[in-house]
Amino acid sequence: MTRNGKIARLPLAIRLELNQRLQDGQKGTQLVLWLNGLPEVKAVMAAEFKGEPITESNLSRWKNGGYRAWEKEQNTREGAVALIESYPAFREAAKDGLSDKMAFFLNVRMVMELQQLNLEKDGARKSKRWRDLLDQFTVLRRGELQSDRLRLQQDKFGLQREMSQIESGKESGTVANTPPTKSLPR
Repeated sequence: MTRNGKIARLPLAIRLELNQRLQDGQKGTQLVLWLNGLPEVKAVMAAEFKGEPITESNLSRWKNGGYRAWEKEQNTREGAVALIESYPAFREAAKDGLSDKMAFFLNVRMVMELQQLNLEKDGARKSKRWRDLLDQFTVLRRGELQSDRLRLQQDKFGLQREMSQIESGKESGTVANTPPTKSLPR
């Protein structure tokens, strides 16, 4: 979701500090005074909002939107770190490439969602969340299977190329002590 309110337009460093201050429990009035006193905030307000200062209402909307999203992201990161530290297999999985890390992150997020879902009372809302998670899991698994298929095809292509080079070398008489190759996947 793209946010376009006054606080969402502020520089990232200010939004992060604001989020931290909210998390630390600072009062809204203090935060509004702090924000409106910053030269960077004054510049954004002048350029994009006709110089109108940030109000407590703006802060309240941010707390229910941007701040909540940030807080959820922080909880996800903390949960992922805790899971990675708890299970050696997760540490190994996290060492893979970017898309694998993203898939891993999504898997961790799903585990956390499942943990939360188990705490809910049975009912229509819980059933819908189960179906949604199952749909997401299915999509994720399909992606993982497609990725595995691609890796196998790449391995097969590499082995075929290697065997072709060996055959070419035999024909020209330049092959000497060729190391054994892996068998082709079927």
